[in-house]
Amino acid sequence: MAYYEIARDVFEKESAELANVAKRLDDKFDKLVDLINDTNGRVVFIGIGKSQIIAEKISASLSSVSIHSFTVDAGTAYHGDLGRISEDDLLIFVSNSGETQEVVQTLFALQTIYPKGLKTVSLTGNLDSTLATNTGLAFDLGVSKEADTTGLAPTSSTTATLVFGDALLAAMEKSISFNRNQFALYHPGGTIGKLLLQRVKHVMHEKVPYVNEDTPINEVIYQISDYGIGMTLVKDKDSGKAIGIVTDGDIRKKFLSVQSVKKSVASDYMTKGFVSINQEKCNRTAWQLMANHGISNLVVIDNDEKVVGVVTIHDVL
Repeated sequence: MAYYEIARDVFEKESAELANVAKRLDDKFDKLVDLINDTNGRVVFIGIGKSQIIAEKISASLSSVSIHSFTVDAGTAYHGDLGRISEDDLLIFVSNSGETQEVVQTLFALQTIYPKGLKTVSLTGNLDSTLATNTGLAFDLGVSKEADTTGLAPTSSTTATLVFGDALLAAMEKSISFNRNQFALYHPGGTIGKLLLQRVKHVMHEKVPYVNEDTPINEVIYQISDYGIGMTLVKDKDSGKAIGIVTDGDIRKKFLSVQSVKKSVASDYMTKGFVSINQEKCNRTAWQLMANHGISNLVVIDNDEKVVGVVTIHDVL
């Protein structure tokens, strides 16, 4: 049997299990969304082993959309981590069997610390388990069989929990009207944050290469190579005003059509005019402009239409 056939089999098995779990979702899911919205504290995920790893991902996803969340490893909960939890928090316990000793003990310990009652939720594969029957809201994420060759390793079960977390993320985004601009605020260092928050002036190359129309092609190539941005502007010899652009792509495209390469000059390869963008525009606008024109760089201008830099596709992504 080819290994890729095993891989396909895993995909098919897990897809089928996900479909079954999806069918069991009902308005109880809406109650969970309401619980999160009504929580004055944090959303705390508690698990151990693979379940705790999945819990960390769900928690991190919620945090990325402004929902205060963190995880507690049930294995270390008895060594001080219980002090991180307050009675205002919403506790979500993750255990496929619902009988994991460390997770159940953590639940009972917290109920002892806060006897007036805590808001508790369980994500489990057994609604008759100790964990499910002792939490306020329990979700059945059970699968009929794991997808690995032994049928024992956490595969379908962890995937079901992970996708449940993704579904919760999507529902919470809708519930709190979380949009792309807000997402960028919480991801300033990522691609989305760079596209939506940063302006062209933040990433542009301020040193701009120039050549004249009659600059020999070998000097043009040196100029493009020295600046490392794949282009040079061409200026009018008399006025000094930029009138065109030569890119490394222009040279490659026109090289064979130029009659005497050794005697050729910048004007033989130049594209008259150029696409420009104001330095105050966001990177996303620059990216869209380059995509629409099928180019990889833009000339950057100020409010007086003076050239102040160059921005490339790599700068904005």
